[in-house]
Amino acid sequence: MDKIHIHVSRRKKEKLVKWYGWIFILLICMTPLVIILLPKLMLNVNRINTLLRGSRVPEADSVTGTVNKVSWKKTYDGDLGCIEGDIEITNHKNEIIKCSFKKYVGPKFNETIDINCNDNLYLTGMFKDRLFLIRNVQNNTNNQVYTTEPMVSVY
Repeated sequence: MDKIHIHVSRRKKEKLVKWYGWIFILLICMTPLVIILLPKLMLNVNRINTLLRGSRVPEADSVTGTVNKVSWKKTYDGDLGCIEGDIEITNHKNEIIKCSFKKYVGPKFNETIDINCNDNLYLTGMFKDRLFLIRNVQNNTNNQVYTTEPMVSVY
């Protein structure tokens, strides 16, 4: 039976609302602008929290294989960044499996994902519509471990 867990060390999450942001929010609450600005702020916070909560993939399945193709891109929505990767691997049965890596990060996050063609990977996550959504990656070629757990929180 395959193991279905990769141990990932926990790192401190970057907060989008800093201590001085709370002072700004308190000042808004003391003015009539609270009627206009606070609902917009709360909707944005709710949208980001929903996005972060929905990005957590359970470790239900596991896949092992060799990388055929890999592509990476970074996108930004204000201070919320996203590292996205499309990975195609071949497993031991010579089946091609398309995988998706998606991780939300803060503005200071600079870590690169070092996965290249011909790397041997062990992936945990789950299958959804013939696509493997990645939770954790263990690159057996360079002994690196990566996770899609968000590295950012609103508060």
